[in-house]
Amino acid sequence: MKIAVITSGILPIPAVLGGAVENLIDYYLEFNEQHKLHDITVFSVWHPNVKKQKTITSKVNHYDYIKTHRLWFRLCAKIYGIINPDCYYFYQLEYFFKCVIQKISQNHYDLIILENRPGVAIKLSKRCKTPVVCHIHTNLLNKDTAKKDEIIHSTSKFLVVSNYIRQEIESIGLPTNIQVIYNGLDSKLFNKKNSSPISRREFGFGQKDFVAIYTGRIVPQKGVKELLQAFQTLIDYKDIKLLVVGGDNFGDSVKTNSFLEELHKMADGMDGKVMFTGFIPYDQLPNYLCLGNVAIVPSLINEALGMTCIEATAMGIPVIATNDGGIAETLQGQKHILLEKGHDLPQRIAEAVLKIKNDTIAYQGNLLNPVFTKERYAESFFNAIESYGS
Repeated sequence: MKIAVITSGILPIPAVLGGAVENLIDYYLEFNEQHKLHDITVFSVWHPNVKKQKTITSKVNHYDYIKTHRLWFRLCAKIYGIINPDCYYFYQLEYFFKCVIQKISQNHYDLIILENRPGVAIKLSKRCKTPVVCHIHTNLLNKDTAKKDEIIHSTSKFLVVSNYIRQEIESIGLPTNIQVIYNGLDSKLFNKKNSSPISRREFGFGQKDFVAIYTGRIVPQKGVKELLQAFQTLIDYKDIKLLVVGGDNFGDSVKTNSFLEELHKMADGMDGKVMFTGFIPYDQLPNYLCLGNVAIVPSLINEALGMTCIEATAMGIPVIATNDGGIAETLQGQKHILLEKGHDLPQRIAEAVLKIKNDTIAYQGNLLNPVFTKERYAESFFNAIESYGS
């Protein structure tokens, strides 16, 4: 098949700036390169670092870039937003999609894969007769979504990352073609045997310290403040430490903002109990996970799946996580503690940390579930779209 892939319009492919969705696109493009299944063109925003990637020379995967950073693009996007004040997405995104749709409409494709932007399906259906498969990674389509009926009628099939997301779409009450394709992880990268652990001394941690680790974006909805509040209640346990790995965003993280400043101020009052790394490139994340005795995922929102849980279990670490969204699906068969969200979440996080610390042996032995490997993910992804080639 000749396939067009429309990315989310924020981060580039290859995933030189990180991004969960972007890494997953790279995984199925890598699989396509290995097996020569389809002729795929990826429409992505531009970043100078993509020139350094060997993958862009592929003969089966092609990359068509929109240079959204240029002044001319931003000026045109601004005008487009003024002319079209009822844009579904932010006007710069909408103009990116306009440019992509124009390119697609000038060529023949057997299938269009729309990555995590279901609203674009409406415009695609008006410009192209090509079937559209929406690959949805977050809770973007549910009974409260604007133009939900139009999106469903404009989409041939939905690929979703969890049963939780499938149920959210089904709650709309319209007939839909939905298939769950679990996200995949690079099992060679997330493997203790292949990692180069960071020294605990770099953060002032002792070899006998019990280290909890948080990995992800440092934003309020991820529950990072509640996590620090939990460690405030553990202040008398001198050997329990917390390492916060990540920034406020992906490769373009800022060094500080009001929320980060608030967290650092909280940590300053705990005498070295809590340490921050700032943004870490994704391929370095396993080296930091090696430091952890337990991973904590205190999200305050309903996560679509919970890749941080999968990453931690792949490194053999038990997980403490909030019990909502698709997180529970990632922890089946693993050593973990699920917590209900609520005003007393910090206290329950603290209790869970102590429970695992006091019974460490019982919580050892996590392994990556084969269903979450990148090979299984990519194979399932292409099997799911196979019918469009017939």
